[in-house]
Formats: sequence, structure tokens, C-alpha cells
Amino acid sequence: MTARDNLRDAPLPSGEGVVATVTPARTPASARADSAEPGAPAADLAADPTDVHLNRKVSRMRRVPQAFGRPEYLDLRSIDRALTVGDLLSFFGAGFVVSRVMIGGIDVMLTYSAMTLVATIVFSRVLESNKVYRTPAHKITLRLIRRLVQSLLFTFALITAVTFGAQFGEPYTREWLLAWLVAATATIFVYRVIVALLVRFAMRRGHLRRRVAIYGGDAQGVAVIEHLNASDDAHYALVGFYDDRYQRVPEAIEGYERRGGLAELEEAVAQGMVDEVIIALPLNAVERLTHIMNRMSRFSVTVLFAPDLAMWRFFDRPFETIGGAPMLRALDAPIEGWAGVAKFVEDRLIAGILVVLLSPLLGLTALAIKLDSKGPVLFRQPRRGWNGSIFTIYKFRTMRTDLTDLAGAAQVTRDDPRVTRVGRFLRRTSIDELPQLFNVLNGDMSLVGPRPHALGTKAEGKPFEEAVADYMRRYRVKPGITGWAQVNGWRGETDTNRKLLVRVRYDIEYIENWTFWFDLYILAITPLSLLFRSRNAY
Repeated sequence: MTARDNLRDAPLPSGEGVVATVTPARTPASARADSAEPGAPAADLAADPTDVHLNRKVSRMRRVPQAFGRPEYLDLRSIDRALTVGDLLSFFGAGFVVSRVMIGGIDVMLTYSAMTLVATIVFSRVLESNKVYRTPAHKITLRLIRRLVQSLLFTFALITAVTFGAQFGEPYTREWLLAWLVAATATIFVYRVIVALLVRFAMRRGHLRRRVAIYGGDAQGVAVIEHLNASDDAHYALVGFYDDRYQRVPEAIEGYERRGGLAELEEAVAQGMVDEVIIALPLNAVERLTHIMNRMSRFSVTVLFAPDLAMWRFFDRPFETIGGAPMLRALDAPIEGWAGVAKFVEDRLIAGILVVLLSPLLGLTALAIKLDSKGPVLFRQPRRGWNGSIFTIYKFRTMRTDLTDLAGAAQVTRDDPRVTRVGRFLRRTSIDELPQLFNVLNGDMSLVGPRPHALGTKAEGKPFEEAVADYMRRYRVKPGITGWAQVNGWRGETDTNRKLLVRVRYDIEYIENWTFWFDLYILAITPLSLLFRSRNAY
């Protein structure tokens, strides 16, 4: 739940509720005059600024037709939330139909249906971990297609490994799994295309979008409008802004006209032309906020408080109630409690299994390094890990010992003469990272997490901590052998601020959205990323 959602439920200064069900009659002109500032032009009071069809927008948020006096019970957010239900029903339905056609018998069907149900539950977790539902319902993008296909392939690979590896008594066949995969893929994509077409049709007719009005035209109101414009969020259509301070606020912001004061806003709400009102005023103006909330509490409309400008950095943070008072959670411990236990077991168990399975490869690699160049097999280097503590990382040596840079001040470049022949292959395939499995067993690292950088490495002449503002947020979790940035192709040299910034963004996304299933997904696709996204590894 984000701050935007929590603001709907936050207690108000006046004790009044936000949403009511009584719709009063049209506000008379005399009421408008009461809310205007002394000396306001008569033309401002006489004009009816609630005709939203006169709104001439120049931003990317398109104006939509208005449904006067008719509430929209269904909006794009509701459709987005319902997508997961349709995806899972399509997945399960495809498995059930394929089982019915290929298997038949009732007794066997029960077993196959149970397996289909288990796979559907796994699929739901994979979809969530793969951020499939960040794409709105009206869009079919290449990123969405890629994430859906990856989620389907990962789920079926896991189910295949379980069914055949566990030697279940039922004769699950590869033909059944393959037919299910094809049917599920086709069903989900047909369903998605139909939903997208229906949503776009409804949006063209002026439905599904939430019509938003801003109250406040000073710096805070400008910040809100600019933020909405920059987001290009199809869930909302901004109809304009309102403010009684005629002489202190501009006539237009980002192409949106000032449509009057509080009385005009009430009139627009009463006519069903506004679904949500965002109050963009300083929170220390308690009396004024209380007055506005009292006036708005009569209407069936959602009212939101925009945070002060100082809080914009944490605008998407959730609220938490402590002692009955709402508190903004600026930072949260990313992995704690049972999540920490799950991460601990995952790291130790999988790392131990990998050490046993890969021991022949570890031995052959050590032999190749010894035969290729003089020096130790392992390279040890101090790195910064969890909570900024220093630990010693283990890697297979890939560089000449007489040219080794222990601090990592000079990053490895393409065709770097310091890298040995064997080392070049080890770095491209990331085999040189395998000794870090012992760092995982020792508790210094995790299998998945932000990659630890050498202490002396710089980007454009600046230490990483100074080059990117949020860099140190990576220290909130243990560093990893692989990570979300790496499987998305961001490996190799980080000589520019942009390269570092993108990696940090991926790392922070991983930290803030960590789940056990997210880790398994990253581990599963790491071999694929090594094959197809290793052009920057040298």
C-alpha cells in the first residue's frame, strides 16, 4: 500500500469523513462570492469555469469526455487488479482442458487437476515476482510479453523438474506438459489482447479514468501538476486546478486553467464532473484545510492530501499507525523476521548443493589457472557488504599478479592486457565468481543481491558513494553473487555515472520488492543471462 492509497484513510483534522453519499444542489453564485478574496474581479465570479470541455491541455494526459452526474464505479485501477484473476483462470483452465482431452478418466483427472492447481499457485507467485502487473491493462508492450513468457517458461521448468525429479507415481508426460504450455500461452495472450481492446474502447468513450481536480495553485500545486504530467498515468485525467487566491496564483499551470475557487470546485463535484480532489496546500495551514474538508465532506468524492514539497522524495512510501497517529515509513528493513530466515536457509542450502555439484569444475578451473600463469589460484580483495562492513571476497584469479590492482581503482576494460588468457574466459562466463559460494556459506554474501564493488572503484572520477545519491542503500542487504541488475544485462565496466545509476536503480528495485520467489526467479534466469547478455563482461 502506497502513500497515495493511505492518504484516503488518514484521519482528518476536523474529524470529518472524506466520502459521503449526499449530493447537494448546484451551488449559487452568492456562495462563490463568499469564498473569493476581497477585490476579486466580478468576471471571475460570474463566469462558470466548470465546463471542462473548454479545458485546453498541452500535456500528455489527454482530456476525456465527461459523464455529468454519473459516478464511475469501475476504473482502470480495478481492471489492473482483476488481471491476475484472469491470468490464473486462463492458466488453470488451459491445464484442465488439456488434461481432459489427453487423459480422460475421472480418477486420473483428479490427480492432474491437483497438479494443475499447485502449478497455478506457483505461477501466481512468479507473475508477482516478475512485476508483470506493473503494465496497465490497456497496454501490450514488448516488456510485458517478455515477462509473461519468462514467467510461463520458469513455471513449467520448475513443474517439470518436480514431476520428473520426484518420480511421482502418476504418468505425467512431456507431451502433456508441452501441450499445457502452448495452450496456456495462447489462452493468456488472447485474453490479454481482448481486455486491452475493450479497455481502450472504454477509455476513448471517456470511461475508466479518474477525473482529478487540484486545489492549490502555488508551488505545491505546481509540483503536483508537473508530477502528474511527467508520469503520463492513464489512470487519471486532470481537469484543472482551483484556488481562491486569485492574485497569488497563475491563470494556468502546464496548460491547465484555473477554474475558480472552492465554490466552483464544489459545483464541479456536485455535477459529477470530478472523481478525486487533490489538496495541494501546506499541511500547517490547519484552519484552512479544516474548512476545505468540511466543505468537501458533503460530496461523494475522494479527497487526497498531497505531501509537502520536502516529502516528495518519499511520496510513494507507505504509512504506519503508531499510537493512533499515522507515520510515514521513510525506510524499512528490507529482509527481517521470517523473510530473513527464508533467505538464510535459501543461501546456505543452495550454496552447499552447488559447491558439491560444481566441485569438478572448481578443481579444473584451479588447475587451468595454475598452468596458465604464475600466482595463487584465488584472488582475495576487501569489499563493502551488509551495513557497510568490510569483508574479504574470493574469486578465481584472472589477472597477472604483477599487474593486480588490489583497490580496484582501474576497472577492467575490453582487451585489458592485465587479464590472462584463461582469465578472459573465466570473466566472460562468470566462472571466476564461483568461489564466492564460500562467502555465502560464511555469511558474508547471499546468492542474490547487489554486486559488491571494489573500494577504490570510481565513476567519472568520483567514488561510487558520491557519484550516485542512493548508492549506499545497496548496503541494506548482503551483496550477492548474481543480482537483478546483472540478469538484466548490466555487467562489466561502470566507468560512467549513467551505467552506475542504472545498476543502482535495479538494485534498489530488488531490495524494495524482495521475495523468496523473486530470488528463485533470478537464480533460474542467471544462466540464460550469461549466454545472451554477456557482451559487457570482459
